[in-house]
Amino acid sequence: MVKFKWCEILVTLCLLCMLSACNGKSNKSAYPYSIHVFHSQDNQLTGRLYLPDGHTDSDPIVILVHGDGAMDSTANGFYLPIIQSLLSENIAAFSWDKPGVGQSQGHWLTQSMMQRAAEVKDVISYLKRNGYQHNPIHLLGFSQASWVFAHLHDEPNIDSMILVGGAANWLAQSQYSMWIRLLEEEKIDANDMQAIAKIKELSQQEYHLIKTGYDHYLSSPLHQHPFMSDPIADEARFNFIRNNIDADVHEGFSQLTVPMLAIFGDSDTHVDIEHSQLAFATAYASSISSKARLVQVIIPNASHSLLKPELPFDALFSIEKQHFAPGAIETIVNGLTRQHPGDAQ
Repeated sequence: MVKFKWCEILVTLCLLCMLSACNGKSNKSAYPYSIHVFHSQDNQLTGRLYLPDGHTDSDPIVILVHGDGAMDSTANGFYLPIIQSLLSENIAAFSWDKPGVGQSQGHWLTQSMMQRAAEVKDVISYLKRNGYQHNPIHLLGFSQASWVFAHLHDEPNIDSMILVGGAANWLAQSQYSMWIRLLEEEKIDANDMQAIAKIKELSQQEYHLIKTGYDHYLSSPLHQHPFMSDPIADEARFNFIRNNIDADVHEGFSQLTVPMLAIFGDSDTHVDIEHSQLAFATAYASSISSKARLVQVIIPNASHSLLKPELPFDALFSIEKQHFAPGAIETIVNGLTRQHPGDAQ
């Protein structure tokens, strides 16, 4: 398990709260876009297409796929420096408000990973029907998007995938999160094997509780164990977890027929990057497609989202390129321009 800097979690929580209030008002107008309304399943969703000048039907479009949380089309401003760098390389970007966020209908907490993948497929279909039928399509996803990507192995109109901070297995990830929390609370030592075994045992018990339903989950004495955190208070969030707790990338990744660039920050405290790297490599090794190539990169001094682990105060109000770890955005953009070397400047 990797070393961690717990302040990253606090900074991330602050950013999500502050950026939605501040960054969304200050920076979005600096990035010209067109608004697109499309339908996916039973929801009417609102997206934004950022199109560089001189973009032709042979130039790529990147679809941004959100991680967890109530994200608008810019991920509360986080995407904007990335989008700017993509535009400078003549790469368009499309993103949308999650269901129940901004102008999109529905509610993201009711979604399974398969339904989220269906949204991506509907975005691709929308673009293909509306003047972009010849443009190469690439996906750029974050964190939980790994489980969305796993359900896209049967989508023929994807040229490549880039995944940032991707998790491999929901249950293993929850065990890692518990381990991180207990280390921060100084209840265990990093190399305490008995504690690690207990974490796995408690996680399995919690898994079965979640499967039985919310009322049974809340009334269980399991929450009294000193290793356990407070029970999930929001029933909608509980149901989202219950619907997705079996998420795992192996079956889907082993059927992918496109190259993937998996990028991790070496200071990630949300995802066990060693576990993800091994799981991704194992799944890709099972593929029979010659196009299913996996490249994995670790960015030094980078957090889960590839931001610097320690950010200045101004990052609470506006995320800029300098707030990302050195080389992080360049690695994303280079991964795309290598797929289309003629687009590189």
